[in-house]
Formats: sequence, structure tokens, C-alpha cells
Amino acid sequence: MIVEGHEHTKELTRSAHTVVIGSGSGGSVVAHTLAQAGVETVVLEEGGHFDRGGFTQREGEMLKKLFRNGAQQYTTDGMINVLQGSCFGGSTVINMADCEPMTESLLAHWREEFLLTSMTMDAMAPSLERVRAMLQVQQIRPDQVNLNNSLVLQGAKKLGHSTAVFEHNRKGCIGSGYCLLGCAYDAKKGAHLNYLPRAIDAGVTVYTDARVERIEVESAEKVFVHGSILERGVRIARLPFKVEAQRVVMAAGAAHSPAILWASGLGGKLPALGKNLSLQPQLGVIADYGDDTAVTMWRGIPQSAYTTAFDDISPEKGLSGYRLEGLNSGVALFAANLPGLGHPHKAQMSRLKHLSFGLVLVPDRPSGKLDWKQDSERGFATEIHYTPQTEWIERLRKGMKLAAEIHFAAGAKEVYFTAENTPLLKSADDLSKLDDFKLLTGSAHLISAHIQGTCRMGLDPKSSVVDQDHRVHGFENLYVVDASVHPTTASPHTMIPVMTLADRAARRMLDR
Repeated sequence: MIVEGHEHTKELTRSAHTVVIGSGSGGSVVAHTLAQAGVETVVLEEGGHFDRGGFTQREGEMLKKLFRNGAQQYTTDGMINVLQGSCFGGSTVINMADCEPMTESLLAHWREEFLLTSMTMDAMAPSLERVRAMLQVQQIRPDQVNLNNSLVLQGAKKLGHSTAVFEHNRKGCIGSGYCLLGCAYDAKKGAHLNYLPRAIDAGVTVYTDARVERIEVESAEKVFVHGSILERGVRIARLPFKVEAQRVVMAAGAAHSPAILWASGLGGKLPALGKNLSLQPQLGVIADYGDDTAVTMWRGIPQSAYTTAFDDISPEKGLSGYRLEGLNSGVALFAANLPGLGHPHKAQMSRLKHLSFGLVLVPDRPSGKLDWKQDSERGFATEIHYTPQTEWIERLRKGMKLAAEIHFAAGAKEVYFTAENTPLLKSADDLSKLDDFKLLTGSAHLISAHIQGTCRMGLDPKSSVVDQDHRVHGFENLYVVDASVHPTTASPHTMIPVMTLADRAARRMLDR
């Protein structure tokens, strides 16, 4: 059963065995797995419930409805826009459907550096298999790769660089290009179309428009979850709610799971809370292919092709390297990241049909943190503090050169980036101009869709927040199951790692 915010006429008070906070990649899997085993489970989701009829394909409407802060959640310096879903199904509704799992080298890094002995491919394999089956993961076909992404493959091939095409969780895709705004054709198989409906069929109640503000751990067998039923859209509190549970599973995402724990007064017991933040920032690359080439980047599967030649995943360093990925986006988001002001910006937008767009993706090491301040409405506001490290910036420069070289090899006339201080490149002979590129606040426009690490998994309560079973240190009945538990960046695209770990975590809960 789904109970939406407008259906409540009085304060909500109820009990359940398990309360799951958040309905995205982590929360949906946990709720489904527990419910299938007969555990009475309630899901609390701050965002609203939308289905294919509500996905209007209009950016001005859907960005506000489906994204955290209307797709305007920035680091404190304004450099990085941290994109997160906030709706029934979470980020699985608005992501690009890329399905990349964790690798053995990455798990070996976690075992060696963080002593997470249970993190092995053999242990993960059953969970990964179940997740892939539920999402209907399959290879993107060659005929589904649009020109925007094909140009990445063409240019890289000419230069002798290895490439790949993503696996994805779409079935029956018509190539509308509106993946970021929710699929109006139900082709993208997010959690709102599989895990959550099956959980509901098994008895789960999902409350949408239900904002959790704090939890109160009374004993090892009793926790109270407090919050507000919201008026959708403006997200103003209408009515309070209180849910009593024997177990609480935090799955509100790497920005808000630690925030709720902090607002609940647990920060003093968890010194690592909000630390070890990874964002895996990405810089946009724009290539103009001239008047004779209509790229029409906004049609087709948005993100399907990428380079693999400079990927680097090792037991010693974890995920590193850099890559170029093809990407299209809506006109509004593209315009917001496009460099230039006034007439120069308008001139670039007038050439939109001829522009190719992509991202230079550069995995980072944990180097940021979260802070919180009191907020009169919610009780807390999250602040994302992040400063790119020198080593990361150097890899970004290499990735920028790679991207430009690939596009020139594919026939681009000009290449530039989503930073005001990057030069306009006219040919591969201009690549050296990027040697002096400085990543400056107020100039660079970066995005992040992979916020991780703020409730890091580990053995030591002084340097981590949860143990290998996802239990919060010092609490028998409090868990965190989302990307915040990743010790380092888990994968270039994190949906599959989060769901895999969530499946594993839920089955460990059942074993207990």
C-alpha cells in the first residue's frame, strides 16, 4: 500500500517491526527482501509518488518534483552540483540506468585497507545475480548507441584507445532521451517498477511525503522515528508522525542518512559521522562538430559509451584513473552548466544541434565532509564541504586532454569545457593549453551523482560508522544501507553496488 501525504487528515502514529527510511537503491531492496521473508516493514519516503502518467518530460516541473533541492544541491563553495533523487524509487527513477558492479580489485582494496574480510566476489555473487535479474540488466545494443555517444567510440578507436558500451536496466526503450526526468514509457526499470511494487504486494506500507527528522533509540528492541507529513512541492510540514519499530534501516542517501543520525544526537558517539566524503566529480566537455553534422544529443539513450583505456582499479589504490563518457541532458541543465554569459552564451545555445556533450569522470579518494546547522523548518540543514585534491586535479587535466583529443579525432571543429577559464581548443595542437588549467571556485561547473562514504563501513568505531553487517557501531537495531557506507568510491556508477550491498545486508538481518 502507498499512502501519500495528502491522504492524511490527522497525526500518524503506528508501529512496525522494521522501518526503512528512504525508498531508493538501498531502501527498496531491503524493504522487498524483508517483506518477502514475512517481516512487517514500513518505508518512509520524503519525496512524492509519481508514475509514468506524472512524468511530464518538462524540466521545469520534474527537476523540482524528483530531485533533492530541485537539482540544486551544491557544495558550500558552489562548484559542484550534487544530484540526488528524492521521490518514490529515489535515484533509480532519475539516473542514467548504467549498471556497473564492484570489481574484485575494488573489494580487495577494501579488504586490505579497511580489513573488511567479508567483502569478496564469492560473497557478493548471489546478491549481484538477484539484483541483475530484478532490474533486467542487459547490454545496450549497437543500434541503441546514438551519435553523441558513437562519436566517443569513433574518436577513441582512431587513437587506439579501448572503449566499452554500458549494460543498462532498460527494456523496450524508445530513445526519447528523458531519462533524467523519469521514464514516461516505463522502459527504465527503476525500483519504482520492481522492488517497491513487489514489496507492497508482500505487505509493505510506503508513506510518501514523509520527512524523517530524528530517531529516538529507547532500547535494543525499541526505536521511535519522528518526522513530518509534508505538503508536496513546497515540502512544508502539515502533520507530525511517530512510528515505533524494533529495527530502523537508514537508506536516505549519503547526504541525509548521516544528517538524521546527527539530528538524533548520535554524533558524539560516532566520531566518523559525515567524514570521508567522496563525490567523484565530473566536468562537462562540449564539442562543436560544425554546420554539416547534426548531433542532436538530446535524443536516444543519454549515456551509453565510454573509454576504458585509463580506468584504474587496483587493490593498492582502489578506483582511480579517468575516462570520457558520452552524455546528453535536458536543455535547462545543459544551459546551466554551459560557460559564458549573455550574448556568448546565447550564441553557443543556438548551436545546440551541432554540439556533442560528455563528462570527464575522475574517481576521487575520500576527501570531503558534511556539517550540519540548525534549520527552523526541518531541524537541520546539510552542508557539503569538498575541496578537490591536487592529485585529482592532475588526473582531471589528463582526462580533459583525452576528451579533446578523442573529439578532434572524430571530426570536431572546436572543443571546450564547462569551466569559464578553459580556452577554446581548435585542434589537437592546442591540448597543451590545458596544462595551466586551474580549478577555480566560481569558474568551474561540475556535477556529482555519486555521493558516498559519510557513514563509512569499518571495524573501528573511531574511524567508521557501521560494521560489516551495516549495523551502526554501538546499536543493535540501527542500520545504514546506502552509498554512505562505501569506504571509497565503489564503482564509476553506483546503483548496482548499493543494491548489491543492500541485498546482502538484508539477508544478514534475516540471519540474525
